[in-house]
Amino acid sequence: MSFEHSPARPAKRASAEVNDPSLTVDQFCRAENISRSMLYRAWAEGWGPKFYKVGVTRRITYRARLEWQRERETAAAAGGAEA
Repeated sequence: MSFEHSPARPAKRASAEVNDPSLTVDQFCRAENISRSMLYRAWAEGWGPKFYKVGVTRRITYRARLEWQRERETAAAAGGAEA
């Protein structure tokens, strides 16, 4: 059967959603090249990324990671100590 005789297929639409997997603490630390202790210090001092919990596991979304990176860049530009 040729394509010209095939029934019309609906065109695939590009997804408006970004593949947004959340990261575990270990995955986040590897991605940012920081230690777990640095991440937990950041949370204790109030400048760590936002997270949510699944059971006892902390998860950090892609958006939270980007927001945290922007905050770190802003702090570094302002001469912040925790940058």
